[in-house]
Amino acid sequence: MASERSEAVYIISVAAELAGVHPQTLRIYERRGLLDPYRTPGGTRRYSERDLEQLGLIQELTSAGVNLEGVRQILRLRAEVERLEHQVSRLRRLLGDSEQRNRSGATTRVGYVRLKRNLPDVARPDVLDE
Repeated sequence: MASERSEAVYIISVAAELAGVHPQTLRIYERRGLLDPYRTPGGTRRYSERDLEQLGLIQELTSAGVNLEGVRQILRLRAEVERLEHQVSRLRRLLGDSEQRNRSGATTRVGYVRLKRNLPDVARPDVLDE
């Protein structure tokens, strides 16, 4: 959260000017769930470079004819894809580490790999069949 605070440096008027929109447009986008700027303890909106990039994407999509609900769903799906890509990358790394330990004989084989972060157990039928 501290890094979010230090990255969110633009007040609404500056962010709107950089994006070429009216500040009210940013408020509308926030109400529609398209933007989520950092709020100071006093309630002032602060926008980060990432917020401005997202605003550029919103403008690009609306210029292409996508309505705001469609934009919201696209942004939600993009965030989900990004989260899943990170999870797949982590799982591949964990699987590679596990397979390397198995090749070196450091551990015994088990039918399931237990993962952190509330991820489900991943069945490994190829390990059980060997």
